[in-house]
Amino acid sequence: MMRLNNQNIRHLLTRLSLATIFIGIGVWEIVQPSYWSYYVPTFFNAYLNSNTFTLLHGILLVVLGAAVLFGIYLRIAALLCVIVMLTIVADLVTQFQFTDLVIRDLAVLVIAAALYFDDTRYLRLLGK
Repeated sequence: MMRLNNQNIRHLLTRLSLATIFIGIGVWEIVQPSYWSYYVPTFFNAYLNSNTFTLLHGILLVVLGAAVLFGIYLRIAALLCVIVMLTIVADLVTQFQFTDLVIRDLAVLVIAAALYFDDTRYLRLLGK
């Protein structure tokens, strides 16, 4: 078993940070989709109403957050988090220009990228 050292602590803190954000926002989107539906790009309305899209997005965030938290296919989960955050940042910039939300979500994107490139695999359940 790997011992708990500074590298493993950094790895766990990165995972905990990303998981907290994804699970927290995901649950919020599930519980209160109307609060978040304002941010759904209008072209999605041709396929789903914004509350339904927000609900599905919330479920995706919770699943990805749980995968990161428990170390389930961690590299794939981190990559999917990067992709989700890239789409969110691109959408925010397209709809609202450069705002405080973009800065916040860029920081989350960097956390996800750091986890993707982190070779430490401390306390993971499945995958590499």
